[in-house]
Amino acid sequence: MAWPKTKKPRGPKSSRLYEDMMRPADPELKAASWRPIATLVAFTLLMVGASAAFFLYAQPLLGVGFLLVGVLPSVLTVVAANAQLTRDLGPRPVPDGADELGDLLGDTGDELVRSLSGSLLGPELAKLEEARTREAASTRSWLEALPDDVAFETVEATSDDRTRLVGHALACAPGSARWLVFAHGLDGTWRAGMTFARSFAEKGFNLLFVELRAHGSSGGAWVGTGWLDRRDLVAWSQWVVRRAGSDARVVLMGQSMGAAAVLMASAEEDLAPQVVACVSEASYADWWNLALNRFTRTHTNPGTVRRSSPHPFLDVERLLLKSKPDGYDLTLSRPVDAIAHARVPVLLIQDARDQTVPAHMARKLDAAAAADHELLVVESAGHCLGAIADPEAYFTHVLSFAERFA
Repeated sequence: MAWPKTKKPRGPKSSRLYEDMMRPADPELKAASWRPIATLVAFTLLMVGASAAFFLYAQPLLGVGFLLVGVLPSVLTVVAANAQLTRDLGPRPVPDGADELGDLLGDTGDELVRSLSGSLLGPELAKLEEARTREAASTRSWLEALPDDVAFETVEATSDDRTRLVGHALACAPGSARWLVFAHGLDGTWRAGMTFARSFAEKGFNLLFVELRAHGSSGGAWVGTGWLDRRDLVAWSQWVVRRAGSDARVVLMGQSMGAAAVLMASAEEDLAPQVVACVSEASYADWWNLALNRFTRTHTNPGTVRRSSPHPFLDVERLLLKSKPDGYDLTLSRPVDAIAHARVPVLLIQDARDQTVPAHMARKLDAAAAADHELLVVESAGHCLGAIADPEAYFTHVLSFAERFA
């Protein structure tokens, strides 16, 4: 299915009038087209036709030359695109030696902070690393203080395409009906949820941290880019109801690709009615446009700026994935369409220094969202680093939002 595109009335203008006036207009999301594929095919056929003509008129060398010029680039493009597709969206195995606190709070977390905070200056970066260290120590102490009979258990669910899904549940508030279901981002692990575990548990939430399809122990031939994962989150919401009963109050939360999955799940008609709110940090508005943005590389030389074109390479990747068993069309992953039909309140979080997901995508999601939503902008935060860039503001807002509905 694909959500209908609807025009939403503009909300009230930002009070930050000067910043709004000075900020360049946000770029429009580009619609995908098969035109680059058609151009590639037409060029190949033209060169093959010219080659045949030269062979016909006894010019074999020219015939071979035109054949190579026409066929070889197309073949190499397809081969390279297929290899890149496997690297980009093929299964991600369980990482070796994973830290129990996850990549961010674990021993190598400072390296991750630095890699996601390329635009931050030294003092700002040092502040993030200090906050990360404090949260890591607090989370470790919280884990160690849990009763002996309270520990993460590995659980399973099955998506409606029969993909086996793996999650990790912690019933740390057995008398509570509150549950947090957390979805990590691309290349992440379920332990990314440990950044939020202590804070939510202290508010009476039980925890379910899922492994997205094609990640870790979950099945799936291809990464879902949020589109396939939306159905997996529906399955997980139903799992929580079976586990906790019809009185359960479920908050879905995700980061990056997991955030996109949460937004798209929020519009699914069979999402468990016990899901009462969604929290989305650093979601893209549209996977295809994110891919176009990330593919484009800017090289600055004295007096020149050159950009590499993503076409037809990305278009070939799209066609290859769509034609494969268990494949799908990448252009279906559009949280910007889904959020207009969200069935629950949504909190959007934009990390102001995010260099992975452009800031304009958060603004597009905000503009398209249903009436019952909020946008939180976390200053000095790189991609998915809001919780350590400003922990007090972040958790005050997030937990207040979650508790209001759960």
